[in-house]
Amino acid sequence: MAEVFGTVWRTVLTLIVILIAADIAGVVICTAVEITPLRWKSALLPYAIWLVLGALAGLLAYVIAGGWSAPVADEGTLWSDSPGAKQIGRWVIAASTALVAGLIWLFHWLYWSRGVNGEFFVPDSQPHSLVFLLAALAAMIGTHSILQSPRQAQP
Repeated sequence: MAEVFGTVWRTVLTLIVILIAADIAGVVICTAVEITPLRWKSALLPYAIWLVLGALAGLLAYVIAGGWSAPVADEGTLWSDSPGAKQIGRWVIAASTALVAGLIWLFHWLYWSRGVNGEFFVPDSQPHSLVFLLAALAAMIGTHSILQSPRQAQP
């Protein structure tokens, strides 16, 4: 049971740090786009920025949190090939889902229900924040399914 709590806390810490870093990067990128000639060329551009950053954040968070929680494997092998990796991955996904749900609730309570309009910045903008957070979670689930699927032997 101690391993489970360790996995959960490592996942929460990893995901929060990576989401904050991705949010800062997103603010810088969106601000740079707004002051360049690309401004107002596409309403979908900020969504694409947050989607890509969310997916990258989710991928990194899953790999780092899982690798941090998995027992040390042989040099040159992935943590997803270690014993118990599937269970570790499931706990990483469960903790991440709970964290994302908690963040959505927190942002709704702090910002979105009070009429804050942050243009296209996370967490002020509800649609951009949802794209960012759900893309991170979807990337984590996708990474888990890819890394935990049975691999065929290479010829």
